[in-house]
Amino acid sequence: GFVTFTKGDGFMTISINTKHLRLFKLLEFTQGENLEFCELFLDMNRANICSYLKEIQKIVPNRKSSTKTDDIIKIVLSQKSCFFNLKKEQNISKEDRIFFLTLHLLLKSSLNLQLLSNTLGVSRRTLNDDLLVVKNNIEIYSLDIMSIPGKGIFLEGDFIDIKRALCTYIYKYLVEENYLPNLFSQSFSHIFHNSEIDDILQKQIEQFITIANCDSFFYNRELLKSFYISFKFLDDDTTFENQIKNNLNTLDDFKIYFENIFNPKSLNSIFNFFQNSLLGEISFEDIRFLINILKICKGLFPEETVFIKDHFIVFKKILKNNLNLDLKRDLFIDRFLSRTSFCSKQKHYLPIFEMSFLNLNLDSLTVEKCIKLFKELRKVYWNISFTDVVSLYLYVNSTNKKEDEKKLVIVYSSIPKYLLEQLKDKIEVDNNITITNFINVNLFNDFIKLNNIQCVGVFEGVLKNSLGNLEVKYLTLPI
Repeated sequence: GFVTFTKGDGFMTISINTKHLRLFKLLEFTQGENLEFCELFLDMNRANICSYLKEIQKIVPNRKSSTKTDDIIKIVLSQKSCFFNLKKEQNISKEDRIFFLTLHLLLKSSLNLQLLSNTLGVSRRTLNDDLLVVKNNIEIYSLDIMSIPGKGIFLEGDFIDIKRALCTYIYKYLVEENYLPNLFSQSFSHIFHNSEIDDILQKQIEQFITIANCDSFFYNRELLKSFYISFKFLDDDTTFENQIKNNLNTLDDFKIYFENIFNPKSLNSIFNFFQNSLLGEISFEDIRFLINILKICKGLFPEETVFIKDHFIVFKKILKNNLNLDLKRDLFIDRFLSRTSFCSKQKHYLPIFEMSFLNLNLDSLTVEKCIKLFKELRKVYWNISFTDVVSLYLYVNSTNKKEDEKKLVIVYSSIPKYLLEQLKDKIEVDNNITITNFINVNLFNDFIKLNNIQCVGVFEGVLKNSLGNLEVKYLTLPI
């Protein structure tokens, strides 16, 4: 992450790149506090952060100059047009070049080095070094690069592996596009943004996320979009008969593949959705990749189930010790842990800078707490994203708030207590309450003398009469 100086007109100019833009945005987000967070997020050491700061300062118009880090941050943050100026000066860093070349190669299957050397403003030799990194990065997908003298560079590998790689790299592009150098949008925007994708598909993805209950995590929309673009949009050879919707054209056939992913109640509407949407046109041969993407969207990794308990203990402890928040297991938390556990085992990990948390209207205390949590969780989960940490914190914080309002004693008459205890977690989730106790109606009068009770929950309507003037909440037994 060192800065490069380019010679021109007898003086040296600073090369502003994507990292400068991200660093500035993170400084805005943290109001200039917490450089340690910037280091973790950007994977840079303090010395690098400080030299980047000095370079940002040099871009600031009519600046008062300073060498003290704190002062530099103040100066930089006081400038309203700083991001705009950085964007204007933005050059392509080595990391961006490698990303650009990879995307280019995956989309076009070949590279013309002479042309790219002019476009990217670097020598052929530099490009050859970059290509070694590209070669290394795409090996995970069983892809390779072949160089034919006088002809150029060619991508080698199975078509399905190219699609898999594309899906990941397009996802990275869609998540990061606002920060990437302009050359990216000039080269790729027309491929990933058109009326089919931005209007029709976007609307259908929204419908799907609603009926399939897939809205637990940030960036699920980008994930589904990048899957569609790489597996269908860029490769339109799928014949009508081969499409998923025409292979699985009855609900029973559809169930064979999807009943483990979706709630049985919504299967019918999801089946109808696939019959009428672009996602239903994906090739039936690629169904296992679609299922995999849906698992990621929902946080459904059955293979992680055995580890969830251990992860829960780790998370519970970190939340308790650092923020004094109590973590309880429920469907969302289990899926969150399942996904975190799955991700932390991925050796091959493409760093993706998720910055959508910048658009959330978070107060400074929340920001501070999320950062604290992020730092602690990163010690255990090397690639947990800050975006996920923010959603975890907001979720846990809201359920803790709810619990204060909705702590209930359950009063029952004929239902076996054992059954209620077995169903406790589900009853709590379904009815959005916390159960403090189960008391049989016959023992209730003694219990109430010793405990201060305002509100009780019942499943049996007839009990209302024996509970005097207490507030009674009617609950439903979970299915």
